[in-house]
Amino acid sequence: MTFGYYDVHYWQMNPTEEISRLINLEYSDKPEWIARLFGITLGSVLLAQLTHKSPVLLWCVGYALAHLVYYLFLRSNLKSATMRELRIAQTLFLVVLISFVWAPAWMVAQDSRAVSLSGAGLFGCVLVYLIRRNDVSLYVIVSEIVVIWATMTCVLIKVLPDFNGLVSRIGLVVCWMALVSYFAQSMLQSRALKLAEQQARDNASQAQKLAAVGQMAGGVAHDFNNHLTVISGSLELYDDLEDPKGRADCLDAARTAADQAALIVNELLLFARRTPMRLVNLEANAPLIDIDLLARRLLSRDVEMTVGFLQHPTCVQADRRQIVTALLNLIVNANDAMPKGGTVIVRAGLVTISAPLNVAGGHSLPRGRYVSYDVRDTGDGIPAEHLALVVEPFFTTKPEGKGTGLGLAMVLSIAQGLGGGVLIRSGARGTTVSVLLPQVECKEVVGSDGADT
Repeated sequence: MTFGYYDVHYWQMNPTEEISRLINLEYSDKPEWIARLFGITLGSVLLAQLTHKSPVLLWCVGYALAHLVYYLFLRSNLKSATMRELRIAQTLFLVVLISFVWAPAWMVAQDSRAVSLSGAGLFGCVLVYLIRRNDVSLYVIVSEIVVIWATMTCVLIKVLPDFNGLVSRIGLVVCWMALVSYFAQSMLQSRALKLAEQQARDNASQAQKLAAVGQMAGGVAHDFNNHLTVISGSLELYDDLEDPKGRADCLDAARTAADQAALIVNELLLFARRTPMRLVNLEANAPLIDIDLLARRLLSRDVEMTVGFLQHPTCVQADRRQIVTALLNLIVNANDAMPKGGTVIVRAGLVTISAPLNVAGGHSLPRGRYVSYDVRDTGDGIPAEHLALVVEPFFTTKPEGKGTGLGLAMVLSIAQGLGGGVLIRSGARGTTVSVLLPQVECKEVVGSDGADT
């Protein structure tokens, strides 16, 4: 198998992510780690008593010191690491490996059958552990093979004179070659399988992204086409009508379609994070003032809307335009959920979270005081099996051409960007979507009226 492409792919790996993988690999299983240290300590003491050679205790001390240096280096580079630091970490692991493996090799070469068999068992554990690590760096894998080869060669040189006869010595050499060769082959094959698996995951992820982009493009094209049809049709009808009221209705329809088309563009820009946030200490009622002016012409004739304001001055640190965009999306969704008419209630309230609160997208909000922007409809509600999916990009239950599937994903992105979250509650009597934003002190407040719209 050719590894050229995979090598390039590996070195594009985030060094910090690899450092985190190494920490989890070595130290996440605390019972195993404690048992390993206890076993080595006890084993070195018993071995020293059995062989009457106190330097064997250096095995325990050297291994512990090497692991301590390795652990401290990994922890110091957990949050940020470069390729150079990753290479140092890999080299330190090789030092840890050498600090351990010399003792089993020495034990195998001893005359005592018990000591020799114990050393062979420990050596076998080392080989299995190295294969289980699933390293993909050729530097690490080749270095591990060299360490094992050198250790096995030292053992071979030590025990070979103890074998009488040419046949027995040839047999020992063949066994040595087989062990080293199969170990090297297993390491390289494990690497090839892991890289192939990673490549398959990347290909599948890329295919999903392309499918999602295609789905989004189709939805955007259909939506835009619908709005353009309304705009062009209304303008053509405007020219044919002489009744002032009819002409006014045509202009209202064209404006509404233009507003909805602009909302789609806003969704795309916010989802792509091409619209920078302008964070200020914002009076919490300010976005609702804009909503009261802008949202009514986005609603169907049979849908009514009420807006509830906070009674006392309250502030959030936010971008006014982005909150308005998020709420407009929620209002459009509420309108679409009530094809036979109903009521949309938009209000702001204060919420105190006394324990971490799980919100949409698998996140949780810490304890504290929040401003909650609630948009409630009186529609049929969201099916329970869809509640966890509605915030996923491109997920939509609307008919083809009736939605891009970006609305709630964009609302979630805005809320998280402002340090908040989205809470969705739905039942037979309707759905309430709440955008929760942390409350802040009202210093240098802006947006207390419509001036900053």
